[in-house]
Amino acid sequence: MTIDINKKYNLTKDAVLLIEKGHHKIYWVGTTSSQALRSNIYLIKDKKEGIIIDCGSRGEFQETLNRIKQIMPVAYVTKVFANHQDPDVTGAMVDWLELNPNIEIIASPNTHTLIKHYMSEGEEYRYFNTERNPSLTLDSGAVLEFIPSPFMHSPGAVTIYDRYTKTLFSGDIWAAISLEWKLILEDDFSEHIEHMDFFHQGYIASNKAARNFLINFKEKKVNNIMPQHGSIILQDNVNDAFSYLKNLKCGIDHFKDISDEELSFIKS
Repeated sequence: MTIDINKKYNLTKDAVLLIEKGHHKIYWVGTTSSQALRSNIYLIKDKKEGIIIDCGSRGEFQETLNRIKQIMPVAYVTKVFANHQDPDVTGAMVDWLELNPNIEIIASPNTHTLIKHYMSEGEEYRYFNTERNPSLTLDSGAVLEFIPSPFMHSPGAVTIYDRYTKTLFSGDIWAAISLEWKLILEDDFSEHIEHMDFFHQGYIASNKAARNFLINFKEKKVNNIMPQHGSIILQDNVNDAFSYLKNLKCGIDHFKDISDEELSFIKS
């Protein structure tokens, strides 16, 4: 995968092939909304099976559907992964289930509890529990690992590490907000930090949460980072991305410490 992808495809309508390794392919099927916080939606095509990574909002469903039709029959989409419950990345699960009620929703128990509220009373869906099943082996033999990322930003957030391609679908981690969007990061990483700061300062809980997530990759090689918002980060910038998160001060890191003396008005 290279930055040439930015010029190779018409991002207003094309499904974008990002990685191809045998029968295992990764596509971008997201939205080119003019909003600064636009969604990256990904499709893993493994032989004939399709797995959507973070399906986007209901308003983006038709655009995503049109892109997926360029790749495979929509009936081959069997699973939808939900990193967390927010409507910008999960709302369209309702539309996918209306299209095919047999689709399986992959999520943590915490996220599962919340996304059920998208459904009408009494409606159910097939559920894959990432806590009970921390990995999924696909038909090609490729393995997806579900790596929890609590409070990054949701308490039940889970990322996907594609062991076969060493790709990390990072959810809101390394997300960026910018009107000057490129699918693949071209600029110097230091220039990209400002756009990530806009997101991380307000949404990521703390540096402690970030470091507890990073430790999962002590013995895992990551070739590409694919966040829900902003630009895809290629291998040359992965270490810089890890360093950014390691040193990030965000969320409650900016709260001041309140002493017991200051709270002495509360009777113990």
